[in-house]
Amino acid sequence: MDELFRATRAARRMGRALHAVAAEPVERACGLSPKELMMLHAFEGGAAHPHELKDRTGIAAPLITRALDHLAELGYVERRPDTVDRRRIVVVVTEAGGEAVAAGWAALGGVLDRALGDVPQGAFARIAEDMEALAEVMETHEAAQPAGSAA
Repeated sequence: MDELFRATRAARRMGRALHAVAAEPVERACGLSPKELMMLHAFEGGAAHPHELKDRTGIAAPLITRALDHLAELGYVERRPDTVDRRRIVVVVTEAGGEAVAAGWAALGGVLDRALGDVPQGAFARIAEDMEALAEVMETHEAAQPAGSAA
């Protein structure tokens, strides 16, 4: 149990540290926060519904809406009616948005290369696989719990 809490704490620290070293270079490169860059990068195929972005990024729905507003103000995305279900919207990345992702991703890569260049090849892939496996186990357990129970 202690190891799980240590891993959770370390993941949060890693996220805060990444934001601290990457925020300024990413902002300078593309005008976005690292979180906004990650969301813009999460558009697979250049278009997505807001709930898909929520699922892909783990960012809460109200923050997705706020970030999409900012991305639209910058001209990086456009909201359009869904052609299949006109009650819904689809968000499309513009050409400027694609350029912003490329610039921001390059800046983030440079920061990570400088900060983490000594980490052995494949270490992050192994860590990500382990964290994803743990998350799946926890989500499966959570889904198996009856509503309102505190197993």
